[in-house]
Amino acid sequence: MSRALKLTVGNKVGLIACSDGIKVENLTKVEELIRIMNSFGLEVVISNTLFRRNGYFSGSPKERAAELNLLFKNNEIRAIFDISGGDSANQILEYLDYDNIRMHPKPFFGISDLSVILNALYTQSNAKSYHYQLMTLVSSDGAEQQAAFYRTFFEGHNDLYDFKYHWIRGNQMSGIVIGGNIRCFLKLAGTNYIPNPSNQILFLESLSGRANKIVSLFAQLQQVRIFDKCAGVILGSFTELERYNEFLIVEEYLKEISRIPIVKTNEIGHGSDSKCLIIGENITL
Repeated sequence: MSRALKLTVGNKVGLIACSDGIKVENLTKVEELIRIMNSFGLEVVISNTLFRRNGYFSGSPKERAAELNLLFKNNEIRAIFDISGGDSANQILEYLDYDNIRMHPKPFFGISDLSVILNALYTQSNAKSYHYQLMTLVSSDGAEQQAAFYRTFFEGHNDLYDFKYHWIRGNQMSGIVIGGNIRCFLKLAGTNYIPNPSNQILFLESLSGRANKIVSLFAQLQQVRIFDKCAGVILGSFTELERYNEFLIVEEYLKEISRIPIVKTNEIGHGSDSKCLIIGENITL
């Protein structure tokens, strides 16, 4: 896996919410997160669009995009962490300065609804981004995540990159990773922001959704010919689906509608112990 991001004491990192803004009642968690980052020796730069101030939003789509553009353009910022989620991230895609991002590349972190930005950065700026949620550092697995974060991004180990998996079909796959949260990735269907899936590895995960919903989303992926073109599929955690022991229904459906290699991991997704997958990275399993 890539070790492109190497943090050192004194580095500045940005904190932003490009999807739904952070609720004010979560201020204590955010303050705890900043204390942890400070304890690593990092200086946290907080964007002006972090907390909600207008219903669900931390700013208008243009305001949120402008804040993200500024973080990319600021050469003092080493990495950008988006700690939001929800439904609003795709509102900003048309306002991002992809030429500027291409000229000032830096790691962008996020999961869930931020999947639309992770993939847009790859398609429009040829930039790698990180499917990882920084808020796991203050989760129930916070101590372990803090240790893994430090070892990975300060010491250059692979703690957050190496994940356990098992084969559902096949025994080898290779390609550039695209995808993310299945519901949010499908928001890009029919737009210029969705990656060309040809010979690439599609990663999919989900927080919500039982078998009927997830099968429907897989059907849509099949109908836009994603599975006909990609080199393989990595299935991450499907939180609600697996809580109801319905994953096998989805697995059988995917095997029925596709012929590609498939692996399953429980270590990447919405879990508090989740690891990191780089969108735009070429990997071999």
